[in-house]
Amino acid sequence: MPEIKRASIEDEQDIFNLVRELADAVGFAEQAPLIDMGIWSRTLEKMLSSPDWVFLLARENGEAVGLLIFFIRPTLASGLNRATITEMVVSERARGKGIGRRLVEEAKRIALEKGCTIFDVSTELDNAGAEGFYTRMGFTRRRHYYEAQL
Repeated sequence: MPEIKRASIEDEQDIFNLVRELADAVGFAEQAPLIDMGIWSRTLEKMLSSPDWVFLLARENGEAVGLLIFFIRPTLASGLNRATITEMVVSERARGKGIGRRLVEEAKRIALEKGCTIFDVSTELDNAGAEGFYTRMGFTRRRHYYEAQL
């Protein structure tokens, strides 16, 4: 059974590899040559040291096979805390073993401990697999998400 644990800076290479696998899967790989690894590492360190960010790493036989990153944000309109998944990936070779389910369940548990009442996630428009997965995990489609390139 895979082990789920909070990631630390010592897991930087595993985090990078899994985030890169996610970027390849959703079509962000063409941006990879633009990544400044010094900035990437400092950003990771800042996120890991913040109590508002949670990095969960799944390992199977010592190998990193899954990653879920979420952050906690308070909302003034409702007065409630929300947890938002920003990245989630399970290595292609490890899919179908319940690793994604275990990552989400652990993330929900931690979010509840941190006072969250809402847990949300967004997916790419053409990612039917992720849409089906999140629906099975109890998420419902409630809003449209918009973005602008700066």
